[in-house]
Amino acid sequence: MMRDARGLEVSNCSERGLDAINRFAHALVSLGDPTFVIAAAKAEPGCAMLQGYAAWLFISSTSSVEVRKALPYLEIARRQWANLTERERLFIDGLGFGAAGDFPNAVARFERIGADWPADIVTAKLVEFHCFETGDAPRQLRFMSNVAPSNRDSPHLQAMYGFALELNGRRAEAERVAHRALELEPNSMWAQHCLGHVYSGDFRIDDGIAAMEQFAPSWRGFNQFIRAHNWFHLGALYAANLDYERALDAYRAHVWGFTPDLLVEQTDAILLLWYLELAGKVVPPDFWKALAPYVMPAAFDHVFPFLNAISIYALGRAGESEAAHKAAEQLGLFAQAQTGAARRVWLEVGVPAVRASLAFAEGDWKRAAEMFEPILGEIWRGGGSDEQRGVFSQSYLVSLIRQGTKARASEVLREWIGSRKPIPVEQQWLSRI
Repeated sequence: MMRDARGLEVSNCSERGLDAINRFAHALVSLGDPTFVIAAAKAEPGCAMLQGYAAWLFISSTSSVEVRKALPYLEIARRQWANLTERERLFIDGLGFGAAGDFPNAVARFERIGADWPADIVTAKLVEFHCFETGDAPRQLRFMSNVAPSNRDSPHLQAMYGFALELNGRRAEAERVAHRALELEPNSMWAQHCLGHVYSGDFRIDDGIAAMEQFAPSWRGFNQFIRAHNWFHLGALYAANLDYERALDAYRAHVWGFTPDLLVEQTDAILLLWYLELAGKVVPPDFWKALAPYVMPAAFDHVFPFLNAISIYALGRAGESEAAHKAAEQLGLFAQAQTGAARRVWLEVGVPAVRASLAFAEGDWKRAAEMFEPILGEIWRGGGSDEQRGVFSQSYLVSLIRQGTKARASEVLREWIGSRKPIPVEQQWLSRI
């Protein structure tokens, strides 16, 4: 039995395969390029962990078409079942649940790995991703809190821990943990990303812009998907500061048009344009029309509700009304066909979130406000991060303002601001009220 760089047993693996396992683990958590593992898995079909790692690349695509490509790798891995360790069996089993769209049961398997093999940082990254799909930040934090003490040497695991703290509103702790991660690795993109969330969540717009601009030169050495995502966070800070041109410059130069077929890039593009419009910028229609052909497949796919809401919103803004309404109708039928907890999420959160987003996209402020209001407290269940879901709460507020319900809009906004100083976008909303 061989052991990988984290001291974890690996079954039926050559030295070359073990090297691929170690390189994959580092690439995945450091946000490098892990795609080489597909070739490694094909070269070594007897190594179940390599098969699982290759399968994960497709499972994490958030595309049901791509997820089906994971199934042959999982089947090959299961052929080795009798020879696998308990950790490896739990890992492959968890991947199977993830491929089937049963994210809570996938996380349950990975939690058992975290309890007994906390050094498995690949599993930690998978938990983080599935909790993004379910919006279950408390579960994410419980997991990261349990494994963080055993991984004090890993800047990337510490960054995951910091991000989980931030998603649960514990931003002062998140900031400290992220800075500790940066002391271990100054170019930890996920630690920098965590700080982007902290600054935005704490409404420290100027601090956030200064920090992210300082980090930005180091992003050039990373894959486009994480470069675009961190630039989305910086662009959203510009939008909150009413610096429209710098936000649009970030969009054009760093966010959109590099890998437009990838859903992660589509997500960043949609949300940055949405935040710009919420901040009062009139985004040229051509921006939305350029997105439409690429986001069309995601609008009709059903992985988790957040993706449908933003994709259908983008179609609505692009003037693709027929396609947008058809996608919303099909999502309703899909939701009705689900069972158990999934049915509740899709029906109680997914369907109204999509309808509210489409109403907002088409300028039906009254319907948007009426549909957003009852679900905002539960909209996290549809997936996405706190800052990504912020477009929904802001759209509710802007709907109130635009339909002239000023008393309710004032109440919502003043409760939101509390005793702190309003940031520029909030000052603009207050002036309109």
